Amino acid sequence: MVQLFGHSFRFTVFLLGVIEALTVYAAIFLIATLVVHSPDGPSGLTSAATLPALLTIVLMLALGIYEPDARANLAIMTERLAVACVAGVGIGFAIVYLFGDMWVSPLYAITCASFSYGAVVIARYVFSRVVRFVPLQRRVLVIGDKAGETKVRETALAGNGGSNVVATATCEEAVTPNALLNHAHLLDVSEIVVADRKSPLPAAALLDCKAAGIRIIDSLDFGEQETGKVDLENLYPARFIFSKNVGYSSWSMKAKRLLDLAIGGSTLLLLSPILLLTAIAIRLDSPGGVFYRQTRVGLNGAPYEIIKFRSMRNDAEAGGTPQWAQENDSRVTRVGHFLRQTRIDELPQLINIFRGEMSLVGPRPERPFFVEQLEEKMPFYAERHRVKPGLTGWAQIKYRYGATEEDAREKLRYDLYYVKHFNVFLDLFIMMRTVRVVLWPDGVH
Repeated sequence: MVQLFGHSFRFTVFLLGVIEALTVYAAIFLIATLVVHSPDGPSGLTSAATLPALLTIVLMLALGIYEPDARANLAIMTERLAVACVAGVGIGFAIVYLFGDMWVSPLYAITCASFSYGAVVIARYVFSRVVRFVPLQRRVLVIGDKAGETKVRETALAGNGGSNVVATATCEEAVTPNALLNHAHLLDVSEIVVADRKSPLPAAALLDCKAAGIRIIDSLDFGEQETGKVDLENLYPARFIFSKNVGYSSWSMKAKRLLDLAIGGSTLLLLSPILLLTAIAIRLDSPGGVFYRQTRVGLNGAPYEIIKFRSMRNDAEAGGTPQWAQENDSRVTRVGHFLRQTRIDELPQLINIFRGEMSLVGPRPERPFFVEQLEEKMPFYAERHRVKPGLTGWAQIKYRYGATEEDAREKLRYDLYYVKHFNVFLDLFIMMRTVRVVLWPDGVH
């Protein structure tokens, strides 16, 4: 596993990303060398190729071409890759033209986008063929009984095959001197998952393996790194108390706040024409105000008033009883349906962010009425209020639209993972992934 953006990535996916990033840059630089005449020589070519390549790579990540569905489905991958190549190259060369002294013809930009697209498709095909024969998957040895092995295998499958459980050993079998280490070396194991914490641990044997460079991890941590969510049923307070997270340090919190102000401010400025048109459309579509204000629960359980564009009829809760929002809610107006699909209805929350009541990234805020109910039924629900609520979040990019209590439970698993692991880099990753959530209907959560 590779630690990046605050959580674990499979080595194979990380390696694939590096290869494809180099492929994009090489493709654009090659075309630049063959086509573009730069008075500055090679340095001019480098500057002409670097920004478009960098933006293309960022968009490839943002649009989710390294997600399990895109890795498993060529059609999904090529669709997202096409958007990333066209937008990355187009925006990159537009910036080079506007702020530099190098003219790039549209034909050249199209050639670069096409060449990058083809190069990445070929690179991924070759990689997928090679990876079948090269043991790049993490080989895992489980310490525990058959039930423990089964659970770890199920977790590995839920994590979309990034790890391969190759064997199981009981605590009693592992006690024999050098037996566990020799067994691990024989199987070429890179990680040992301890699934049995009830029996006395073979401490000496595990420490020998750790000294030999084999990673030792318990089943709960294994589940978190594989699935990106916590095991709610087996969670206990020490999992929060002793978790290592630099996100709560003073410098990290200041950086998060600076990021909120910088990106929130620039977004508000760039999208101001869209906000104005949205306000007009709401007024023309149905009677009532443009904005919708509602009390939500924020940091440390403190209530605040959220601001959104109104997407429902004025009489949506005429009975006075709060109701769960449904996926195809009949109370949503025609304009409101579009606003929800594109998430434009959420944009006025930038005002909440400037006030310091929210952050760009965090668990979605819930109403006090539902919070009281969910805290009674779900353990650790209140822990999601340890960080500011967000405009987008880990649960929003990992799980579908939530309309039931069970959906809230599943989203809580992702929210608590974020609470345990958040940092500025994970926030940036979530913001990039939100682009896909907005652009693809299958990604709207």
